Amino acid sequence: MSHHLVDEDTARNMADALTYLGRVAIDAGYQSVVADILALRDKMQSIADAEDANRLRRANA
Repeated sequence: MSHHLVDEDTARNMADALTYLGRVAIDAGYQSVVADILALRDKMQSIADAEDANRLRRANA
């Protein structure tokens, strides 16, 4: 898999997209997948937060 499409904001962008997808799923009545979507969103947000912390550490090193 090529990584040329991945940048430092990919995890945060994916978390944002999953937030939107969760809202759409709720609006469409797809309750059976909402919890899974939001769990994935939370994982991506955690990855994004960790990446931000690593960038900050490197910038302050």
